[in-house]
Formats: sequence, structure tokens, C-alpha cells
Amino acid sequence: MKIARYLLSASTTLLLLASFANAAELTAAQKRDIIFECQQLVTDYAYYRDLRDADSVAALFTEDARMLARGHWNVGHQELRDHVNNDDMSTVSLHLITTIKIMPQDENTATGITYAAVAHEPKGEDESAPVPLEAFAVIGKYHDTFVRTDKGWKISERAFRPTFRKSPADTSD
Repeated sequence: MKIARYLLSASTTLLLLASFANAAELTAAQKRDIIFECQQLVTDYAYYRDLRDADSVAALFTEDARMLARGHWNVGHQELRDHVNNDDMSTVSLHLITTIKIMPQDENTATGITYAAVAHEPKGEDESAPVPLEAFAVIGKYHDTFVRTDKGWKISERAFRPTFRKSPADTSD
């Protein structure tokens, strides 16, 4: 029994070292490029999401991508478009992102965590005037997996994990 535990522990350690070795093999320039490209995807998501530009949002993801939002997994470009198009268009939406931590895994994959605060409030009569903000609908973190494709870096998985919410029935992300 002790031998089995030691072997399991040793194999787990070797797997961890191998994954760190892959990331360590990247040059500083490669790491910077990966971080920049993935950060751009994160900021583009917030920008296009607030414009409610479903096609541009979907284009940030791989064809078979998965995104967890509002407690539901959206899979593939059409479900990602539907997620955006199902917004309440009588509201103003704003996705504020702050901390963006991108961690290259190797030359073709990276993971990331992004802090986000999302506001949705009813549009006012004067659309040029600021909308009163009662509270953020939700504040939490996006957990992302990025992959390099023949079309550049894309998001292959995105999961929003709420930390704070206005109320369970009234959240969007």
C-alpha cells in the first residue's frame, strides 16, 4: 500500500514537472506574445459583448468552444450567438474587466483568469444621458482556456464564476 502511494505521488510530481517544463521552454518573447494575444481576446469579448455584436463575440472562440454563463453551458458558435442575442435589449450593458492573468502552458495553449463586474440597467428615455446604476448585476471571475488555431489564438473554454450577485434571479454575464 505504501509503495502504491509513493508511486502515485512520484508520478503526480513528474506530471507537474513536465507541465512546468513545457512552459519553461517558451522564450520570454513567446510568453509576451501569447499573453498579449490572449489579453486581446479578453478585452475584445467585453467590448463586443457590450455592443451585443453576436458574430464578433462568436469569432473570438473556437468552433467547438464551450462557455458557462448564467448557469448554462453554451457550446459552439450558434449557441454563443444565441447567448448574446437573448439579452434584454431594453437594458444598457457594461462588462468591466480588471485583473487579467494569462498563464502560457506551451506554444499552443494558455489559461487565464479575468475579474469582471457586469451591469445591466434599463435604458433611459434620453439614450445620451447616463443611466442610474442601482448595483452591479454580478461580479466574478472568468476562467479561460486559450488555444492557438490556424486563425490565431481563440478561446476554447470560458466559465464565469460569480463571487457577488445582485440577486440570483437577476444576473447576466
